[in-house]
Amino acid sequence: MSISIKDIARLAGVTVGTVSRALNDYSDISEKTKKAILKIVAETGYTPNVSARTLSSKRQTNIALLLSGIAEEKNRDSNVLSLLVGAYKFMNDSDRLIATYPINSRLQQRKTIEQLCAEYSLSGVIIFGLKNTDLYYKNIQSSQIPCVVVDFEIQGARQGSVITNDEQAFADITEYVINQNHRRLILVYGRDASEVTHRRYTGFCAALKKNNLDPATVPVIYTDFQEQVAYDETCSLLREKGRDAGTVFVCMSDYCAFGVLRAIHDCGFSVPEDFSVTGFDGTEFSRFISPQLTTIDQNFVKKGFVAAQLLCTILEKETVPQRIRTVDYTFRKGESVRYLAI
Repeated sequence: MSISIKDIARLAGVTVGTVSRALNDYSDISEKTKKAILKIVAETGYTPNVSARTLSSKRQTNIALLLSGIAEEKNRDSNVLSLLVGAYKFMNDSDRLIATYPINSRLQQRKTIEQLCAEYSLSGVIIFGLKNTDLYYKNIQSSQIPCVVVDFEIQGARQGSVITNDEQAFADITEYVINQNHRRLILVYGRDASEVTHRRYTGFCAALKKNNLDPATVPVIYTDFQEQVAYDETCSLLREKGRDAGTVFVCMSDYCAFGVLRAIHDCGFSVPEDFSVTGFDGTEFSRFISPQLTTIDQNFVKKGFVAAQLLCTILEKETVPQRIRTVDYTFRKGESVRYLAI
């Protein structure tokens, strides 16, 4: 026989409302009463109805992580998993739950962000993977839905952002290869509809100009952040120009770098003996390939944690200082860049 909340109230000698308030950790009932109720709950094995608790408690909120385009991407990006781990870690530490929903451009055309949140009873959302051509990208800043977006900046009373200083990070890794005496760089470009691509390109150009190099003379491989495209385009370049193509591939993501590494190997060359390669992101895979990839670690676990923390703060407080939060990155020196003796 299943135990109901009415049974718990009868056994404890209190009202159903008192049981509900004890389960939702309200402060207006005594610790003695609360402990007595929780003891009976443990002894009877009663399991509260989560939906009913959510509806009846002002303290409860439904939060979701919306992953844009994840089903369409050909890369199976470990960054998404790291982001999830960070968000779940904060929510678990705070004794909360978070759901995960994939979204895409078609869904964004069918449902506004307000309609989506109403359908799933969501109090707030974290969004990752938006392109600047997406509908939610355009209307989220005027929305009243509490929202934290990862990797691009938004301004709004109920919105926040968690970002990396992509411009400085990409300038750092570009300057590193220049300091290794590489002057003939090849840029492996990301996705034009992505804000991080433009920020990284700005950093790339700043590092070149600082070292008296002209960005207009740098060959560019366009990849849309796809490993296979990076592979195909690098093969074409190497078959046409061989070692005359340049000395180092500076990639806007680790996955692009993986495609470049495969292409260099399949075209009969070696890393870093013939060509050097850098990545960007700090994916787990970059630690295990040989040679180990020199890259920028964005710390996606921390990004997920900070995004969940910021969203909960927005939900709980009228005013939230520092709505744009920058997570520190780490330069991770691997073995994929060779020092060129002059």
